[in-house]
Order: sequence, then structure tokens, then C-alpha cells
Amino acid sequence: MREYNQRVIVRDLSQFSKVYLVALADFHEGARDADHEVSTGYINWIKEHDNAFTILNGDMQNCAWKDSTPEFYEDLITPDDAYYRLRARLEPIKDKILMMTRGGHEYSIYKKVGTDYSARLAYDLGDIPYMPDGGIFGVRLGLSSHTAMFWGYATHGWGGARTIGAKLNKVEQLANVANVDMVILSHDHTAAIHRLNVLDPPRSRISFTKPSYLNIQRKVLINTGGFVKYRGYIQRKGYSPQDLGTPRIRLELKYKGKQIEKDLHASL
Repeated sequence: MREYNQRVIVRDLSQFSKVYLVALADFHEGARDADHEVSTGYINWIKEHDNAFTILNGDMQNCAWKDSTPEFYEDLITPDDAYYRLRARLEPIKDKILMMTRGGHEYSIYKKVGTDYSARLAYDLGDIPYMPDGGIFGVRLGLSSHTAMFWGYATHGWGGARTIGAKLNKVEQLANVANVDMVILSHDHTAAIHRLNVLDPPRSRISFTKPSYLNIQRKVLINTGGFVKYRGYIQRKGYSPQDLGTPRIRLELKYKGKQIEKDLHASL
């Protein structure tokens, strides 16, 4: 019998030849220092573009409690009230959420009292596919009569990393987990884009009478950014100030001569 965590999440978007994927994470709803203006700007951009979609990649709530790392007495509202506010903010883009994972903050309160706010959010927003520990997702795009799948892997992240190199090392290590077009890692509140190109032998139309040639497969490695202002425990622990926001990934089918090819880019 197949395990649920082996499920692959897929969405047919073949009405589009180009889509944007904006992975959102680390809103820390409820925290005193959460920047609603910046995060709302991303929500509105996704809402206003028909071909824009998202993945919610954890730590969407701060989930502070008495003995947690986040300061319980610094949170503006209770975890329940933060949940209701977050759900209302995400309601306009609920049909654009491809998948959800769970972050360390949500896991902390789940481990303590058994309440999984991420699972509740996924259900309340319309039974969004929920892969708490991470998962593979795919979207199908179309151009003319041709369709192709773009595959990705996302998980929230782990551990501490202070230098940019250490943060990039983690997402590069994650790229070894799955043979996909893009890898998305959050947790470190540092938006970054990196490419990893690998040699790929031909998979179809192999000739035994003519030369065959290698392809170069591009993997895009994404570190999502955060939405918390520089103060509080972030400043006390000596972390560097980071730009608020997150990368935007562009997935596109386009003609190259007479052939249709997949094209994958990301920008900040």
C-alpha cells in the first residue's frame, strides 16, 4: 500500500503556456514584527494575475506559546486569532494554492498540544493538498497542441544558518532529494536564487545509427524570503537584516525554432 507522503500533487494548467509561481512562507502571522504591508502586496499580486499561483511553505503563523522560541508575550494576538486573520488574508487566493507544508513554528505547537494549524488552514481554504513534511508537485502547461509537466519539490527547512553560503548549501543539498525542475526551501528568511545544471542523456527518440547528444537539465534552487522586520529575537541573536519578499519563478513553454521547449527562470 502506498504511503500518503508518497503522493504527488498535480495541477492541470494547460490553459496557460506561461505561469508564475510565488512560494510564500515565513509570514509569522501574529508576531509583533510581521510586516503585513509587504506580505499583502504579494497576496494581491497573485490575486490580480490569472496565471500566478503559490505554495505555502510553512511558518505562516508565529504560534508562540509559553516555552517556545518566539516570545509569547510579544505576540500581538493569540494563535487562534492569528489563524483567523491569516485565513481571511489568504481567502482571495485559495484557488491558486497548489500545495501546503508545515513550518517549525506550527510544528512546535502541534508537538506541544496536538493542534495542527497548517492542516486546519489547508482544510478550511478548500481541502488544499497538505504535505506537512514536504512533497513533490507538478503543473501541466500547454502551447498549441503540446503539453509538458514542470516538477518541483518543496519543504520548509531546518536548522540554523547565518552566512549566505550556508543557506545556499542547504538548498543545494536538498536538490539531491528529488529529480525535479525546481527546489524550494524556506526557513532562513533570505531570498536567493541559484542554478544547478546537470548532464542528462536522451530519454526518447534514441538513434542507434546516428549520433546521440547530451542535454543540460537546469534545476532552479529557490530560497524563499521572510516577512518579519528586523527587531526582537532576530536582532538579539545577531542575525543580519534581510530584504523582505520572496523570488518569483516563471515556468513557460516556448518555441525554439520548430520545437517547443520548457523554459524556467526566477527573479527577485
